[in-house]
Order: sequence, then structure tokens, then C-alpha cells
Amino acid sequence: MTNSQIRTVPVTWDQLNFKVRFGSLLFDFLLDSNIYPMKIDYNKKHNHAAIELQFIDSGIGTLVLEDREQHLETGSIHIIGQHIFHSFKPDPVHPGERSTLRFTFRDVPTVDPCFPQEEAEQIKSVLSGLTYSQLTDATPNRAIFSLLSDVRTEIEAPSIGSYTKVLSLFAQIIVDLIRAIQMEHKTNLGYPMPNKEKHDRWSPLIDSFFSDCQQPLTLDMLASTLNLSTKQTNRLLKKHFNTSFKHKLMDTRVEVAKDLLRRSKLSIESIAGDIGYASTQYFCYLFQQKTGMTPSEYRNMEQNRNTVPGNT
Repeated sequence: MTNSQIRTVPVTWDQLNFKVRFGSLLFDFLLDSNIYPMKIDYNKKHNHAAIELQFIDSGIGTLVLEDREQHLETGSIHIIGQHIFHSFKPDPVHPGERSTLRFTFRDVPTVDPCFPQEEAEQIKSVLSGLTYSQLTDATPNRAIFSLLSDVRTEIEAPSIGSYTKVLSLFAQIIVDLIRAIQMEHKTNLGYPMPNKEKHDRWSPLIDSFFSDCQQPLTLDMLASTLNLSTKQTNRLLKKHFNTSFKHKLMDTRVEVAKDLLRRSKLSIESIAGDIGYASTQYFCYLFQQKTGMTPSEYRNMEQNRNTVPGNT
């Protein structure tokens, strides 16, 4: 899609609804036209019920807080806590521009079972009670500036999945913000990545189980591997593979046999034994039932196909 084909739409920023959840924490982003760079002008002291991020896009200026003044310089990010009175003063020689993003967060009664609550508590601990923090490290700041720019672009020219992408961008802003605050304060909270419970790891376990198709596999063995009953295991196979244990095992063995017939000179008897069938006759019966031809017919067909000029 070319730039001329991108559809831009008028945006009523303060009506947009973007909420991002981290476990039991729900973040609500409060947007307005100040998400675009605007001149740093004199204004009266004021406060907000939301946490406010000030992105200094260019120039310099002064942030006047309740009890001090803070220098503003290009590329810095300033986090002003809830209910903190503040105002701005421009620099007469090097006037600057700033962009603004505000958000609130709160606990919600329902817990996301897939999100590690310890991480949500760490995020909450960094933001709770925050009054003011200045982020000056250029590398992480550039990344956060870029994320905000991507938010603007995605909302201005929405396409399929734009809402989901913007939620992802806002989530990244929060995470990068938390990390930058930790870096500024030289703290290093962290939580190890959670592991799946055994009953949630069914897909790779099933793949690994059937990769040993030459072994005398049984439904009971797979059920034990998955820590499920045989009835639950059959339901799982039916739901995700649309097949039964018996047919899943047969399909796997036939596919392995097809590879061996194509790529090796092993006898039909050897292939039958290699994929777990003691009876060559039974293997041939199942193979023909599945493919519509005997193993020998399949091998001949593949050999003829490979000898046709132009085929590899």
C-alpha cells in the first residue's frame, strides 16, 4: 500500500477508548489533541487525576512543580503524578515543543489467570505514590517517543487490526516507562517468565509422543504423558486434530512410511518394522486404506515422478 492509498480519518481524540490490562491492573488512556507536539507556553498551575507524561520534542523550557523547578530539554520525558500541581515556562531563547499522554490505572476485581500477578504488583508498586520522575537516558527515551509516534500514525490511518496494535503500543509504553523509571532510580525489579502447567503443554507433548511412532504406543500411555484420563485425551485429539488416537497413530506412521518409500531403498518389510508394525501384511492393508495404493505402487509412482524431465 502506497502513502497515497493510506486512509486518514478525522480523530476526536478525547472520545477514543483505549484500555490495557496487566493482570489485575486496568490502564485507561486519556487522549486529547496534546498528543501532538505543541509549543511550551506559560500556563497556570493545575493538576490532574491522571498520571501525565510530558515528552519534550524540541527546545528547552521549565516545568514548575509544587516545590521546585525542573529543566526541560529535548528528548527528555517527565512523569507527573496524580494531583501534583504544575505549570510550564518557555525558554525565550530556545522555545520548545512538548507532547502529552495521560493515563489512570486501577485494580479490577477479576484476575487474569494467564498473567503473573507478581508482575502486576511490581508495575503497581512503581507507579503508586509517584509524584515526579524525570527520564533522561536517550536510548530508552527514543524508543518511547517512537511508540507514541506509532500510536498517532495508527490512529490517524486505521487499518485492519489497528485497535489491537494501538493497545499493544500502549502496553509497550507502560512497560518501557516502568523500566526507565527503574533505571533512573537504579532499581531492578524482575519476575521470571511463568511456565506452563503440564496440562497446558499438550501440543508439544502430543507432537513428541507421536514422533516415536515406531514404538508400541497406546492411548493409556498418551493419557499418562498428558496427565489426563483416556476420555479427556480422546476429547483433546478430537477437538484439535479431528481424529482419534488410533487414526492419529496410523496417519503418523503412514506419513513416515511415505518418506521412507520415497527416500530410501529399504524393503517394504523393513519399513513396516521401522514404523512399528510387526505384520507386513497389516501395514500394507493400512497403507492402501489410507492412500489408495499399495506401498510398492506408491514407491513406483514417486520414482517415476522423479525421473520425468524437469522434476526434482
